[in-house]
Amino acid sequence: MLHYIILLILPFVVYSLPSANLIGPRTRPTRFLIHNRAEARDIDYWNTPRPDSFLSKRSDVHSVEFFTNPPSSFKARSPIQLSSPASPLFAPNENKRATAGQWENMSGSGVYHPAVTSWGPNRQDVYYMNRDRKCYHKSYRGGSNPWIDWYDLGGSLDSAPSCCSRRSGYMHVFCKGTDYQIWHRPYGGGGWGSWQPMGGNCKHYPSSCSWGGRHAAVYTSSNDNQLWGVRYDENSGWGSWQNMGGSLAGAPKSVTWGEGHTGVVVRGTDGQAWVTQMMNGNTWANWASLGGSLDSEPSAVAWNGNMTVAVGGTDGAVWMRTYTNNTGNWGSWMNMGGDVRPGTPPDVVAWGNQMEVYYTGRDGALYRKKATNGQWTTSWENMGGSVVTKPSGLAWDNGKVDVYGMASDGSTRRCY
Repeated sequence: MLHYIILLILPFVVYSLPSANLIGPRTRPTRFLIHNRAEARDIDYWNTPRPDSFLSKRSDVHSVEFFTNPPSSFKARSPIQLSSPASPLFAPNENKRATAGQWENMSGSGVYHPAVTSWGPNRQDVYYMNRDRKCYHKSYRGGSNPWIDWYDLGGSLDSAPSCCSRRSGYMHVFCKGTDYQIWHRPYGGGGWGSWQPMGGNCKHYPSSCSWGGRHAAVYTSSNDNQLWGVRYDENSGWGSWQNMGGSLAGAPKSVTWGEGHTGVVVRGTDGQAWVTQMMNGNTWANWASLGGSLDSEPSAVAWNGNMTVAVGGTDGAVWMRTYTNNTGNWGSWMNMGGDVRPGTPPDVVAWGNQMEVYYTGRDGALYRKKATNGQWTTSWENMGGSVVTKPSGLAWDNGKVDVYGMASDGSTRRCY
C-alpha cells in the first residue's frame, strides 16, 4: 500500500503591532478577567488559618541594640539601577495639585518606593529605606523654607517602610527588618520613640492604616503566604497578632473609611485580587475573590464609606473596581487602559468627589487619569518625570495631591 504525505503550506501573515510606549486603551480584557481557575475555587483554604511559624520563637531575631546599630558589613545594598534621564527641577508652587512636568528632586539614596502620610493641613511626611538599610524621614511644614531635611531614623530594614498618622502630631512607621520581624517606631508628643520589635516572620513589606485618633493597625504577609494583622488602641496598647488566613503572593494593602471599618486587599497565589473587610470594629468577613489577573500587589483607597481597588493587569493595563457601602456590592472591573511598567502597581487617591489614579509607565514617566463624581478623563496625562518604582500618591491639605517615586539613582522625586 502506498502512503502519501500531503503538506499544506499556509502563507505567513504579518501583523503590525503597536509600540509598547504608546499609551492608550487596551483591548485584551480576557487576559485579565479570568474566573475559572481551579485555584480560585479553594475558598475554604483561604478562610482557614493554617499552622505556620509566624509567631514561632527564633534564634536569629535581632535585639533592639542590633536593629538600631547593625554592623557595617550587614548594611550594604545596591540602589535600583535603570538607565534613564534625570527629571527636570522646578521651583515649588504649593498652591497647585500635582502638575505635569513639575517635579522636585528631594535627593536621597533609596532602594524601594517611598511611603507618605499627612496628619493635617500644611503637613506631610515622607519615608524611604536608604542603601545602608536605615529608615530616612523628611517632613513638610509650610512657610518660606517648608522642607525639613532628611533625618536618619536608624534601623535595619529589608523592605519599603509603611506609615500612617492617627491624629495631628502622631505617626507610626513600620518595616520588615533584616530578621523578617515587623519593627515599629512611633512619633508623638513632639518626638520619636524607640524602635520596637513586634515579632512575626514576614515575606513582604507591611501596610498600615488608622481609623481614628486612638487607633492604628499594621498588616503583613507571613512566610507561608498568610495574612496577619495587629491593632493598637491608645488606651490598651498593642493587641496580639491575628492570623487572617489567605494565600498571598505579595504585600497587602489596607485602607479604612471610618471607625470600625477596614478593608485589606491582596494579590492571591492564583493571580487574582482578594479582599477581606471588617465592618463592626471586631469581626472580619470571609475572604472574597474579586477576580482579575494581577501583575503585582494591588492598591486601594477609601472614600465616603466606599473602597476603590486599582491594579496593574497582566495585560499591562490599569484595572479598577469599587465597593459601594450603601449597597454592600462590588461593581464590575473597569479597564482604564495604559501601559504599566511590569511589577509596579498603580496608586489611587481620593478626596471629596475627586479621584486620581497614577501609574509608572515602561518609559519611566508617570501617568494620570482624573475623575469628578465618577466621570473619568478619557486619556492618560503624561506627567513626565523619570522614576522606576510604583507611585506613592498623597491627598493632603484639603485637596492638594502630591505623588512620589524613586529615580534610578535612588533619589526621591516629587510631582506636585
